Amino acid sequence: MSFRKNLSNLFGWRTKRKIVVFESDDWGSIRTRSKLDYEEMLKKGLNLQTSHFNKFDSLESNSDLTSLFSVLSSYKDSTARNPVFTPMCLLANPNFEKIKSNDFKEYYYEPFTETCKKYPEHDMVHSLWLEGIKRRLFVPQLHGREHLNVARWMGALKNDDTGLKLGFNHGSIGATFFNNIKLPEHLAAFDPESPSDIEFYKDVILNAGVLFEEICGYKPQHFIASKSPEPKCMELPLSQIGVKYLTRYKVQKYPLGNGKFDWQFNWLGKRNKLGQIYLTRNSGFEPSDKSINNPVARCINEIDNAFKWEKPAIISTHRVNYIGFLDVNNRGNGLKFLSQLLKKIIEKWPQVEFMTSAELGDLISQEYGKKK
Repeated sequence: MSFRKNLSNLFGWRTKRKIVVFESDDWGSIRTRSKLDYEEMLKKGLNLQTSHFNKFDSLESNSDLTSLFSVLSSYKDSTARNPVFTPMCLLANPNFEKIKSNDFKEYYYEPFTETCKKYPEHDMVHSLWLEGIKRRLFVPQLHGREHLNVARWMGALKNDDTGLKLGFNHGSIGATFFNNIKLPEHLAAFDPESPSDIEFYKDVILNAGVLFEEICGYKPQHFIASKSPEPKCMELPLSQIGVKYLTRYKVQKYPLGNGKFDWQFNWLGKRNKLGQIYLTRNSGFEPSDKSINNPVARCINEIDNAFKWEKPAIISTHRVNYIGFLDVNNRGNGLKFLSQLLKKIIEKWPQVEFMTSAELGDLISQEYGKKK
């Protein structure tokens, strides 16, 4: 294990318990609308094949969720509970029809539950989210309102950016190159061009909190921004909607606008002035990324390193690994590797406990409370 990996586990809260958390980003968001749209966009010059996200990721379908639940429910930890995902969710998507009908003059969004109605195999997705919550297999937390930098995306569309317009016309976001020319970055929802953007972000967070509670039935407790970190001042509106736990990089780069940043060193269990607790990921599991050799062994090694430093293993694993709506083989491979990973974890560490991010945050908070 590299010096960097050991260093990343050196500081912060410790426990002798073998705790594993799966944090999975991007649920509820659109990406590539359909296989036909993918093929048409390729023909027109969008270089989608260079990204496994553009190639495989889409709004999760009924089958994607039932297949994931089937794997998770096949295993149990030392407490007789199933492995559980903490899906970091987006609650809304752009309303393409309304934006176009208003000649790109204004941005409109729709709850992800409305987006599901426009897709052919998604009529049960919301009810499956609720089933996952009830069964403690899939317990959502907050990733933002939409996986989109609204101002940057709308600005490019108004200026007739050909590449982004192509994606728009196919109900898709996320393309990075058009005819090998880089497109404007538009997925980092809270990355300000100028300080004036930050007030808009605060409204987005407050709105996301309302949508989250309406869709999931409880307030969000945990947050990580989509694509890249949010300004540090966003911690206040996040606390106002109920967020107590924040996933942070060990070295966090907080954007200020105008190309300026603040930097902060973080560790597991660090608390900010609002009493929010920072969680830090220390493992990864991305089987759909073909550049990663043997994702199971790599993840096992990272879990082992976390446990050696008496840290919970907090695993980053994106939705794209479990999506078969565009390519059923992608989902099949992802779930096969997930099953192998769960089996190896339970065999190697029989005392393992699978937790949600919020459960881990609660544990850290409770132990801090006892020390007072």
